[in-house]
Amino acid sequence: MGTYHLDLGDTQTEELDDVVHLLVDDTEHDIDAFIASDKGSDEPRRGSLVIVRNDERNAAASRWVEAVEDLTTEQDVIIIAGDPASPEARRLHLTKAWAATSFHEDEDEDPEAIALAFADITVK
Repeated sequence: MGTYHLDLGDTQTEELDDVVHLLVDDTEHDIDAFIASDKGSDEPRRGSLVIVRNDERNAAASRWVEAVEDLTTEQDVIIIAGDPASPEARRLHLTKAWAATSFHEDEDEDPEAIALAFADITVK
């Protein structure tokens, strides 16, 4: 498993514990293998994945989570595979993503995991 970061813009990131359950066009993929081998597509590829947050949470990420938990909100999302400062780090672009489900240990806290659905996925 690689290291993943949620890109919050303005050179801010939040390290994620994991990214799992990548489903693209009804096919499940290993996230590391998908990022390493994706050749792109001329057609949009719908799907979903789950991001798992760690205990060190960025306030900007928590605000973002609140926004995407509103099912009427769609946002482009970038997940960085590897060191965000490295020019070789691959970036997973999720187009028009929204939170399909969030998993809370305690309803008063930020969710520990969020299932994101998306309209398209590309790797750059």
